[in-house]
Amino acid sequence: MVKCVAHRGWSGKAPENTMAAFEIALNEPKIDGIELDVHLSKDGVPVVIHDHTVDRTTNGEGAVKNFTAEELKELDAGSWYHDSFAGEKIPFLEEVLQQVQGSNKQITIEIKQRRNMYKGLEEKLIHMLREYHVLDQVLIGSFDHTSVKKINQIEPSVDTGLIFMSHPTLLLKQLSHTGANHVMMHHEMVTKKLVEFIQNNNYSIGVWTVDKPAGVRRIYDIDPELPITTNRPDVLFQTIDAAVETSS
Repeated sequence: MVKCVAHRGWSGKAPENTMAAFEIALNEPKIDGIELDVHLSKDGVPVVIHDHTVDRTTNGEGAVKNFTAEELKELDAGSWYHDSFAGEKIPFLEEVLQQVQGSNKQITIEIKQRRNMYKGLEEKLIHMLREYHVLDQVLIGSFDHTSVKKINQIEPSVDTGLIFMSHPTLLLKQLSHTGANHVMMHHEMVTKKLVEFIQNNNYSIGVWTVDKPAGVRRIYDIDPELPITTNRPDVLFQTIDAAVETSS
């Protein structure tokens, strides 16, 4: 059965990357895990937000790296989505790990590293995952493949993935060079041939971000056990249920 990963929490029902979105996702038994994004504050605290600036998802302006953790906590990260979420805050990574710790949910973490702009991010992340004993629940990925390689050098036991927006070339060499064991591919780039190639070479693959029934059904037909990251778990469940019913 398809594994469902709630993108930035259940971001179809609550503001993305907030405790509200994570709580809704974690309380749904059919959801296998959550996905989130990590930056560093000015004072070196891992914080959960997608963009490199706070402009789109808070009432503030400016780069995440220019705010201290305390300053980030003063921002409203919910009103942009709906008035009912006014007062939601940018979570610290530690808060999310506390919420997930002890559950059976997977945590997919995208490191928002960019040309080493967040010095020490990889070390701080692994230290925190060790502290909360969740290394075996985590998949760490990034578009910055140098960052993924660094993660594997610090903690070889953790699962890591290379994120791709387009069809990669020299894929096996990139995986080998970085030490990653997982491919995180934009769903439009995924084909049955590519999935079989990756799996036949003893790597795993998951797809992002699939929100429409046609996209869900296409991925399901390629491989019904692929992990799918989605903003709309409800759409995924409805589409898969319909596909199963049709085939039975």
